[in-house]
Amino acid sequence: MSALPPDAYQRTVVVDWSARAAPARGKDTIWIGVHQPDGTVAAANPPTRQAAFDALLSLLADGVPTVVGFDFPLGYPAGFAAATGLMGAAGGPAPWQAAWAHLTDRIVDGLANANNRWDVAADLNRRLGTNRFWGAPPRRAGPHLTTRKPPPVARGPAEYRHVEIRLRDRKTRPFTVWQLLGAGSVGSQVLTGIPVVHRLRHHPQLRDSTRVWPFETGLQRPEAPIVLAEIWPTLVGFHHVAHPVKDARQVIALATELATRERAGTLDQWFAPSVTAGIRTDVLAEEGWVLGVE
Repeated sequence: MSALPPDAYQRTVVVDWSARAAPARGKDTIWIGVHQPDGTVAAANPPTRQAAFDALLSLLADGVPTVVGFDFPLGYPAGFAAATGLMGAAGGPAPWQAAWAHLTDRIVDGLANANNRWDVAADLNRRLGTNRFWGAPPRRAGPHLTTRKPPPVARGPAEYRHVEIRLRDRKTRPFTVWQLLGAGSVGSQVLTGIPVVHRLRHHPQLRDSTRVWPFETGLQRPEAPIVLAEIWPTLVGFHHVAHPVKDARQVIALATELATRERAGTLDQWFAPSVTAGIRTDVLAEEGWVLGVE
């Protein structure tokens, strides 16, 4: 295998997240696919979110240039931070940063995965003045969090982000950030996942070398050695991968695709989707984008 240039991403990582409330392995749990600089690829299955954080920190601390993709949205539809009262005075944090800081401060996630995401979602609905988040189990439902999807409302943030609208236009089925429960839903993964990405971004061992695409890099190839991004788990085929668990096949396939594109010089295109000026503003300020959706 030919050597990559020094400024290339030598390692690619794809993370399939889970919001389970107890330690678990196997189907529908956390899987981390890693394509190493020597071309080897494998999937790990940490049983808890803390174990996943520890594994990622250990992996990234060696300084090898790495792209890390997480399979949940890193932002909410434009207007979310303002509508929930998270924005401070002018000149303060960007909307995405305000949302990240709030979730990192409010989400309590124990070493054994017990967490308070239902309470945090209910409080965000209270702040919004409408039950935009939905999908709680009956025993956790209440005035500010329902089990079923509420009727649409005309005010407040949209149901879908711009990147999800593009995916829907291509006949795929992205789930909304507001749905917290049900097969394919991602809302709970966002609530429990963003604090972990925030902790990685600001960890003393990583903060100088790590940036979040596209919020801190623009819609272009980042210059940072370590890049944290959002990915779409079924962006590439995975049925050719030999592993008994679908989630593992997906992370292995996508980590391999990222590495293959980097070696071929075509990964840059995935970092630079074509969007209008108005959409670009929303994407960079609050919504984010999915790596590979051009």
